[in-house]
Amino acid sequence: MKYKALLIILFFGLQTGLQAQVIMSLIFGDKLNNEENMFGLHLDYSWNNMSLSGAQDPLRSFNFGLFYTHKFDENLHVNVDLLAKYQRGAAGIAAYDLDDPSLNNFYVDSEVTRKINYFSIPATMRYAFQGTYFVELGPQISFRIKAQDIFETDLTQGDLTLEKDIRQQVNRFDFGFVSGIGMYIGKEKVNAFGLRYQGGFSDAMKNLAGKQNHSQVAIYADLPIGRGKMDK
Repeated sequence: MKYKALLIILFFGLQTGLQAQVIMSLIFGDKLNNEENMFGLHLDYSWNNMSLSGAQDPLRSFNFGLFYTHKFDENLHVNVDLLAKYQRGAAGIAAYDLDDPSLNNFYVDSEVTRKINYFSIPATMRYAFQGTYFVELGPQISFRIKAQDIFETDLTQGDLTLEKDIRQQVNRFDFGFVSGIGMYIGKEKVNAFGLRYQGGFSDAMKNLAGKQNHSQVAIYADLPIGRGKMDK
């Protein structure tokens, strides 16, 4: 079932990328996906955590969106991602008071998975060595869309799950940074693969003691769409 879900996500991600490709082609014409510009689908798999949350495990998430890379020359490149599906948070957080005695009885010994969905824009400057291997660094701004704490406990009758909406407890904007390493592969060196660390500057939660910053490690791929123009 997990593999089927991943294939469905990839399919709809590609559909989104193809639609965006048509729009961008109409706007930019032959300037899209040539020797200097690359546009296409960004995919990544990440491990997430939050400082001072008491989380025992990372939250794993699959994220996708669109990317645009401009090459000023062989060495200096700028990259911007528009991540429509971008999830952060943490897992293995100790259960807290739900202000309901009956619910507390069920979930007092459970663990909480915190999932916060954002629309996110990381932008980095890349320095490439011989046009292939690169390092990157830049800012990231994220806009909170949805947030849930998921309580899970095991009963003799089966598993019991409670999803609590915590949007009002999560700050709407999150500011951070991106750093990473990667490489361009293929004959034309247009597909990019890499490893990123994405850290937070701002406090993700409104009313909890201490500053809870996001942190994320991700492996990613940037896959240009409509590369035929590059052969001209």
